[in-house]
Amino acid sequence: MLSNWRKRRADMRLWRQARTLEQLAGLMARWVDGELSMWPGYRDGAAEETVEIAPTLARLNRAGFLTDQSQPGYDGPGFDGLRWQQRAAVSGLVADELLMSRIRKAGEAAGVIVLIAHPWLLPQGQGYTATIRGGEPCTEFGAYLPPRILRQIWSGVSRDAMKEIADSWQVTVIDPDLGPGTRVWAALDEAVRTPANR
Repeated sequence: MLSNWRKRRADMRLWRQARTLEQLAGLMARWVDGELSMWPGYRDGAAEETVEIAPTLARLNRAGFLTDQSQPGYDGPGFDGLRWQQRAAVSGLVADELLMSRIRKAGEAAGVIVLIAHPWLLPQGQGYTATIRGGEPCTEFGAYLPPRILRQIWSGVSRDAMKEIADSWQVTVIDPDLGPGTRVWAALDEAVRTPANR
């Protein structure tokens, strides 16, 4: 128990030391890989469902897409006995406009939904239902997050990092189809693939 507390404290120190969105994304890749015990908006390790999409999430973060919410596609019984239907989806922050543009173009080419919000853009993103539980909408991805919500999610990071968070593009990619699928992850892999890797 004491070792867990020490590990979390050491990990939080790393998050506080980060000054840029790129540094935060590098730490998020380490969290996805299981090297870090938490990130400021989530005080635990990755959920079990994240295992199948972890390699893509780590690549996205290493490329500069700071992911903060994701889920694989799913259609089946949930922990509560109800039918859960999920669209594959990921959301996060991108500071690099070129990377944001590559994600948008790759998503559009793959036929997935790409939602982009920014403090300077109007209207702001309204979100899209990503999970249906027992026939009722349960969660959504892609709604615009105002600065006060971003400050809550990223509480504890440096002032410099928080400024980059607030100034970043809020990017969400969602499969239009419910259930398992690879379109979102293939499109994102394409978007972050560098010329040297082609």
